[in-house]
Amino acid sequence: MRPAAARLLLLNGAPAYGRLAGIVAGVAAGTAMMLVLLGAFLHLPEREDRVAWLTPDGDYAQFDASDQMIPREPQSDALLSATLVDVFDGRTFDGLALAVTPDTTVTMPADIAPPAAGEYYASPAMIELIDSVPASQLGDRWGTLLGPLPDEMLRGPSHRAVLAGVDWEELDTWSSAVVQEEFRTTGPNSASATFRIVVAMGAIALLVPMVLLISIVSALGAAERRERLATVRLIGAGRRAMAILSGLEMAVASLAGALVGVGIAAAVRPLAAQLSINGSTMTVADVTTSPAWTAVVVLGIAALGAGTAAWRAYRDDVGALGATRERAEKPVTAWRTSTLVAGIVIFAGSTAAIRWIPNSATTWQYPLILGFALIAFGIVAAGPWITRRTSLALGARTSSAAGVVAAGRLGRHPRATFRAVAGLVAAVFIVSVFAGGSSAIAGESRVVDAEGMLATDTLVTYLGDDDDAQALAEAVDGIEGVEGAAVGWFSPDATVSGVVFAADDARAIGAIDVPPSGLVAVDLFDMMVGPELSGTDRPGVAEASDADPTALEPSHLLVLTDGSREAIETARTAIVAEASSSLAPSTRVDMEVRGAADVNNELSVMAYLGMGIAIAISALALSVASVAAMLERRRTFGLLRLGGMPVRQLRQTIATEAAVPLAVTLLLSAVLGFAVAGAVLESLSDDLSLQWPDPRYWLALATSLAVAALGIVGTFSAVRRSTELESTRFE
Repeated sequence: MRPAAARLLLLNGAPAYGRLAGIVAGVAAGTAMMLVLLGAFLHLPEREDRVAWLTPDGDYAQFDASDQMIPREPQSDALLSATLVDVFDGRTFDGLALAVTPDTTVTMPADIAPPAAGEYYASPAMIELIDSVPASQLGDRWGTLLGPLPDEMLRGPSHRAVLAGVDWEELDTWSSAVVQEEFRTTGPNSASATFRIVVAMGAIALLVPMVLLISIVSALGAAERRERLATVRLIGAGRRAMAILSGLEMAVASLAGALVGVGIAAAVRPLAAQLSINGSTMTVADVTTSPAWTAVVVLGIAALGAGTAAWRAYRDDVGALGATRERAEKPVTAWRTSTLVAGIVIFAGSTAAIRWIPNSATTWQYPLILGFALIAFGIVAAGPWITRRTSLALGARTSSAAGVVAAGRLGRHPRATFRAVAGLVAAVFIVSVFAGGSSAIAGESRVVDAEGMLATDTLVTYLGDDDDAQALAEAVDGIEGVEGAAVGWFSPDATVSGVVFAADDARAIGAIDVPPSGLVAVDLFDMMVGPELSGTDRPGVAEASDADPTALEPSHLLVLTDGSREAIETARTAIVAEASSSLAPSTRVDMEVRGAADVNNELSVMAYLGMGIAIAISALALSVASVAAMLERRRTFGLLRLGGMPVRQLRQTIATEAAVPLAVTLLLSAVLGFAVAGAVLESLSDDLSLQWPDPRYWLALATSLAVAALGIVGTFSAVRRSTELESTRFE
């Protein structure tokens, strides 16, 4: 076909330019989102490698025959390091304690000078927090601030981290301290199977609506140009020529949209970098793809758009204009569910293998990811078959004109009708998967208060061998808001089970049924975690009158506060500055937060990140698909209106066609999403289980339904406009 004829056919007025503009806009939005997400995905391991120094990597202490720790002599070619576990105002932050000799030869991360005992570095975000509160609440914990940690040692601008120097002899008493000759350069999460599985699932889940968007946008072009292509077929053009013409049009529009998307991605990256993943926001570089990856995405989207449009035009075989314009699709069969079934089988088998075969996560991670991808795309593939089966039930039971027309459309065109809601169905699946995962995190960090449990405003300190319990109790005495301190002991010879307290102190910390004796043994673990986790009905308290006070060793210091942040943090800082333990004093709330602050927290972050992106893309996809469906049936709707059907019933038909497949597949997607989340939790974690989702999940579902309603209502004006007498006369 000559270029002039092709240009005349494709660009024949304002509607054609408007259609192409819509295609370009849709592809641009999808490209921009894909580039930002791809950049974040590719740089996640790099972010983890930047904080590899936070993970001690060396040999632990040795013990002699009497189970005493053998002291480790200071050496210039090695250092001692241990993880600092600390918290402020309910939020954990990263920390590393290290001890070096004055003549150390160990190379520090980013070539910073090693901190001496009583000195520390902090990230800019941590320094900002330290400066915002009195020094007695936070800044006095580690000594003198040397300066900020360099950016190459942090996950991002909001990362809170501390590198503190400790005396060698003091750090050597920590059981968690290791001797290492160099710092790690690869983060543990970078090589973690769990981390890769979670990240890959997030990328796949967000890719599904993007692929749907590009497919639906190409359908919009096919619907608008169908009649002009039929005219060209009438004068002798072949199917191959039509396919090439359609592919060329979509290639140019997709390429233009992808290039515009590159600019949009550059504009939105500063905003995208503000999203917090794994405890920190990101830098702009962390969400930026390389030129090579950008070129792959742009050319890939253009090729995908062109190939989809060409194949659709060739398969449709738009014939010459005739009495009948609308032709039924090829019948959909149960084979369309094969992808979904295969995905479920592979996914279930992989999760079971990871669960029951020790140390097999690395081996089975790729089949698990493949199974998840097949499920995500299989839901979309099976949708037309489910829609077809639903149309049969609707046609057998409906008696209204709108219902009859809708049932006929669903039966003849299940692919096209499901395509309009496929984006929302995929979004609900994505939201259910990640909201189900984050519900376990929320359930893990939910603090339950009950009679006999430790008060949530009581600080618990685990004492080291060199800690003076009485001196620490005196350090917090007199702090405003501190109501008292209780020292607990343990029996080295195990003659007493539990932590021994004075009877009055046991009552003060909340123990119940305390015997009227001088000393009592308290099951402190039960008091902290609660009966539900400990497996007992109520925390146990027993007499310890036979215990020899001279044989007991101090093990715990409990500080009772009024619950104010000032009292808790001031007492915590006073103890950290004096104690030799790597574990900062913590309340029950702090302990629960600390328990959830691991790689599984990625589930919670991705849940609502994926939720917002999926719903946004689905909204655009639904609007585009609805308009495309309306354009395909201008002739049919015009004839129905000439036959006397009111516009109101035509609109009811549109609404029914969207609502029926959406309602049926929505429930399936939600149930399947939670089943996937439960299987992942069971296989990747021993202490997380599926919980009832939080209100944000229900808000997401409500938003999805609202988006569907708005997308459907948005086509109502097109129904009236496309079925006016003038339009029908032209048809």
